[in-house]
Amino acid sequence: MRIAIDGLHLFGNYAGIKGSVAGLVSALRKHAPEDQIVLFVPRDFKGPPLADGDQNLIVRKTWFPGRWRSIRTLWRNLRLQARAYREQCDVLHGPVYSLPWMLSKPAVVTIHDTIAMTHPLFCTPGSSRFQKRTIPKSVKAARRVIVPTIATKAALLSAVKDADENKIDVVPWGVGPEFKPIPDKAERQRLRERLQLPEHYILFVGNIEPKKNLPLLIGAFFAARMNRKLPHQLLIAGQPGWGTDNVERVVRNHGAEKFIQFTGYVAPAALPVLYALADLFVMPSVVEGFGLPALEAMACGCPVIVSPDAALNEVCLNAARVFQYDAAKALLPLRELIEELLDSPRERERMSTAGIERAKIFNWERTARLTRESYVKALE
Repeated sequence: MRIAIDGLHLFGNYAGIKGSVAGLVSALRKHAPEDQIVLFVPRDFKGPPLADGDQNLIVRKTWFPGRWRSIRTLWRNLRLQARAYREQCDVLHGPVYSLPWMLSKPAVVTIHDTIAMTHPLFCTPGSSRFQKRTIPKSVKAARRVIVPTIATKAALLSAVKDADENKIDVVPWGVGPEFKPIPDKAERQRLRERLQLPEHYILFVGNIEPKKNLPLLIGAFFAARMNRKLPHQLLIAGQPGWGTDNVERVVRNHGAEKFIQFTGYVAPAALPVLYALADLFVMPSVVEGFGLPALEAMACGCPVIVSPDAALNEVCLNAARVFQYDAAKALLPLRELIEELLDSPRERERMSTAGIERAKIFNWERTARLTRESYVKALE
């Protein structure tokens, strides 16, 4: 099979959806080395893992950088399919929400979430307008639609009224083998000193943007620290997205600059250590399509707290603890759960074991196999 993949989002730092596309490309190459992948990328493409060496990946660079969003969109709509025909590809995969406007080639689209349609205030106005137009058209045009969770499938069927349930495939993201516990105490201490990590810390990983609900986490952490005289720091690891002024203002209002560290973007090689040495990982997002950082933290043996979001609960199941929202006392449920778990090493150990077992289900080999099955269905 010869597969054309829209890799126009593969530029800059890989995190979240970009990371999932890079992981998928690498996994497809390993899973089906007899296939050929033609990856169309912007000129500032740096390569997903394993981009060089093997013969089953052909990289075609465009003339424009990835940050030129309007040009990127026009090229996808007007040139991508023609290039796929020229490369004699059998199927075209749009792994980030969209396909070309006029489509005649068998195609698959991945819809990672429907936040732009169901929670537009958690997107930039431009992204919201673009995805509201693009998602319904792409879902209708595609022969197969991939979503990462059952929760996202339900949200998509609700948001796109004429979506065909029978052509939607649930294909979860994977977590790599590098995400694993570090049981050796001497090794843990060496890594802690090398990365200059606090002795005790609570961790959040993800782009800093409104849907992540970071003001709630900051407030609950600060309240728990003051209430129990905790020695912990809060590490917020991720690159600034948009709408970050409110997050910084919350930290200043609490006078918590000494207790809260913003690390910025963390290179993939350092992430497993960051997870493995944390006492707790908290993902308080209002809404997610999958929630990969929570899964990575579980794979590293870190106890995980998540919000009641359906996708996060589907991924974590009973391996994570869930805080509930309380309109009257917004910080209290999360604060109390943080305190409870920090006071209970036995419960954290149970969660660590359960999280490691749960994460074993999610691997990139499975993601590649299910994705390729979607390609075959599209060709049928």
